[in-house]
Formats: sequence, C-alpha cells, structure tokens
Amino acid sequence: MTRLWPKGEPIEAWAGEEMPAGFYWHQAPQRILDICNRWRIHTRWWEPEQAIWREYWKVVTDAGLLCLIYRDLQSGEWFLARVYD
Repeated sequence: MTRLWPKGEPIEAWAGEEMPAGFYWHQAPQRILDICNRWRIHTRWWEPEQAIWREYWKVVTDAGLLCLIYRDLQSGEWFLARVYD
C-alpha cells in the first residue's frame, strides 16, 4: 500500500553537490542509490504568502524504498511525500 503525506513528513537530508545523497526516516539512514525522476513546481507565485516552490525527487534507497522526497526551496527544509509499494 502506498503511503502519502499530503503536507509532507519532515526529514533530515544530507546532500551531494547537485542532488540529495540520503536522508533519515524513523531515525534510520536511507542512502539514495538511484534517482528515477526530478522536477520543480512553483505555484501561486502571484500570492507570495501562499506560494509553493519545491523541488521533487523520486528516489530508490539502499533499504529498497521507492519514495518521493522534496525540498521546500523557500525554507530549504526537506520532506517525505510518498513511499511506494
């Protein structure tokens, strides 16, 4: 069953030069082995207080997770949005 967090679950990520190298989820390190897809969204830019500006990464981890993480480009914080079966 796919798990979805519509508002994102905060995670601590560590980054490589141009992409995330891994993140902690439930206090366990998840090293990223492969990036399946990457994209950016910038919505509601005409309303600065409600604007959403994110970079999404669909990744596979060393624990075998296929998941969707994103970085809020305004705050710099990382979130887990989805874990696929």
